[in-house]
Amino acid sequence: MLNMSPEQLIDSNIKLVSLPAIVAQVNQMANDPTVSAADIAHAIGRDTALTARLLKIVNSPFYRFPSKIDTLSMAVTVLGTRQLRDLVIAAAIIKRFQSKIDPAFNIEVFWCHSITTAIASRLLALQLSLPNSERYFVIGMLHDIGKMVMYLTLPNESINLIKALAKPDCDVKNIEHEIFGFTHDDLGAALMKAWHFPDSLILPVRGHVAIDGPEQYLQDAALLHLANNIANNIQAPISRDDDTVLNPKSIALLNITSETIEAVYEETYRHLDELLEIFYYDIAA
Repeated sequence: MLNMSPEQLIDSNIKLVSLPAIVAQVNQMANDPTVSAADIAHAIGRDTALTARLLKIVNSPFYRFPSKIDTLSMAVTVLGTRQLRDLVIAAAIIKRFQSKIDPAFNIEVFWCHSITTAIASRLLALQLSLPNSERYFVIGMLHDIGKMVMYLTLPNESINLIKALAKPDCDVKNIEHEIFGFTHDDLGAALMKAWHFPDSLILPVRGHVAIDGPEQYLQDAALLHLANNIANNIQAPISRDDDTVLNPKSIALLNITSETIEAVYEETYRHLDELLEIFYYDIAA
């Protein structure tokens, strides 16, 4: 077991796991009441590749806007400052973590699973009429980010984890605790805290496996748990702990019907190829 906390591991590798500069800047600006929507659009506009990707995203059928959005200023007006901030996070963070990962970690499978979970999370939020659906896209995108950090910072221990997970009837949380002293959920939450993300993003990620945490974020954790389950039925899971049985607690907390879940599953599948192309394959090429 490592003799360090998730926070200490992040602190000792802060350059390796730092946010893209534009994400850090936009995140800070979105939390500043003196910053205007035009200021945020101007800051994002300096990154032409990111600008093009954002406009491609908001003009996709996934968003169903009645008219074409041609400029970032229009995107801010239509989406709102915080929702655009959340899209910036989702659009920029994949490019940041495309290399320097141990070959044993399948980065393509990881991001395809994460993007699928993100799509399902947003669609569930829309079905349940929850505010700021882009927040759910982000927590879906980042729900397993702790796994990547494990492989990025501790490749030898992560190889031991892979070997241990090959045994039948293993408990991944117990094994992660034995090897690292914490779980990938703990590590992901510590990373997001170091990135100065709000609790509304951090705590659902920390609690989505067991559906636990502060009561005000239990519904979000349940939604993320269900979205992860939907994604596992579409994309091959990255590891054994992804391939988990749906916890009935999530259905009760969300008060959602099987018909609604099936509709979200089908719509997730319908949008998947297009959004994988925009969010991953266009970037990885």
